[in-house]
Amino acid sequence: MIEAEHLTKYYPPPFRGFFDLGSLRDFLGKPREEIPALIDLSFRVREGEIFGLLGPNGAGKTTLCKIANGLLEPSSGKLLIDGHDSFREHGKVAGEMFTVFTGERDMWGIFQWRLSVQRNLQFIARLWKVPEGEIGERIEYALKLLNLWEKRDEWYQKLSAGMKQKVYIASALVVRPKYLILDEPTVFLDVITKSEIHDAIMALVRDFGTTVILTTHDLSEAEKLSDRVLLFNKRPILEGKPEEISRKLEVDFDRKVLLVVEGSAPCPGGYLVRCIRKGNFTHVTAYLKSGEVNEFLSRFPSGKVLSARVENLSLEDVFMILFGS
Repeated sequence: MIEAEHLTKYYPPPFRGFFDLGSLRDFLGKPREEIPALIDLSFRVREGEIFGLLGPNGAGKTTLCKIANGLLEPSSGKLLIDGHDSFREHGKVAGEMFTVFTGERDMWGIFQWRLSVQRNLQFIARLWKVPEGEIGERIEYALKLLNLWEKRDEWYQKLSAGMKQKVYIASALVVRPKYLILDEPTVFLDVITKSEIHDAIMALVRDFGTTVILTTHDLSEAEKLSDRVLLFNKRPILEGKPEEISRKLEVDFDRKVLLVVEGSAPCPGGYLVRCIRKGNFTHVTAYLKSGEVNEFLSRFPSGKVLSARVENLSLEDVFMILFGS
């Protein structure tokens, strides 16, 4: 089990050099305020589930992943993995964990550019102490699942960014860790590659009982993969099943209205609404209560409304309400 208890992390203000006035004030007098990355974050991840962490840029998602891997010490609070402090006792749990960071950021430096995909995976398997007799079988399973089998003898440096990202996920399939931490594993990837990685993640959980922490900007990805979701922005905001997150905001909104209006249309006041002019049309998005829909639509001349659509709120809509402008 993974459990965060009042996890807090502050970064010192950036040092710009001795000739910078701000840095000089820090040195001579009262230092500038530290920069908050995580503030009093608590959650519990059950064994065998996919726990989604959702937040905007700067919410603290990567900071949390680094704390889990013993790379950063929290300012206060702690992150426990099987009851062990992730920073102070990381050596006791390191062999049970595997982490994939965003895009091509190979933070561990363990992928050798002039070795083949297969040789790299063999090296990682031995590093994580996979039984020697199982290495070949596991590599074949992982590469075929991710449609990389034909690339097994190709140098790692020749792979595209998307294929490298699939190799990272293949590494997790070879290691089959107890805990897998994925820091935005499908960012910038095409739809097909993203779907292949989703299938691999679900296979790890279904077939090998892996517990997954997934940080993502992709709201559809969170809805598809996560058993539970924590919505946060440095501080926790909402936690629950993906479908429950939307329901928790139904007191305020439960409908989304999408309009395309001919010409320039002013945004009606009194609503959470966004109007964007594109050429000779105005695209209107409004978040409303059910009883407000007809009144809102009556604000626009019927002859000018080219299309109108009313939808239930999705998790992505909730994300926009909380963090969008």
